[in-house]
Amino acid sequence: MLKEKLEEMRVKNGRMPLVCLGNSPEAKADWLAAGGVAGHMLSASQVNAILMTGAALPEDLAFEGSLAEFIRLFPLHNAEESKKQVNRFLEGGVAEWTGETADGWAFYTCRVAVLGCCMGEYLSVLNQKDA
Repeated sequence: MLKEKLEEMRVKNGRMPLVCLGNSPEAKADWLAAGGVAGHMLSASQVNAILMTGAALPEDLAFEGSLAEFIRLFPLHNAEESKKQVNRFLEGGVAEWTGETADGWAFYTCRVAVLGCCMGEYLSVLNQKDA
């Protein structure tokens, strides 16, 4: 099921969806069984280290945490650039392990925008729609 849905999203959106594993061993097993590459399964510290060096993240990335955790890793000193980087990943949609559906996965499209408040700027998810 996961493999077929990821392929459907890739064809529809023109790129691989961002996979967020929600720190679930079951989600990791599902993703690997669907053809995911173990070396592209990254933790928060690994993503943070890559972002700090300016290197590119793999396009078929599976992030070990949630989408919210993934977004918080992007630096806000240049929020507009971070927004562009995150939105490039979101172009393919999102497959996120929630554990709340029959198979545990939620599939959707969304974007992030830079919002501001008295505490400064932050990235927020907008326009979330089921895929």
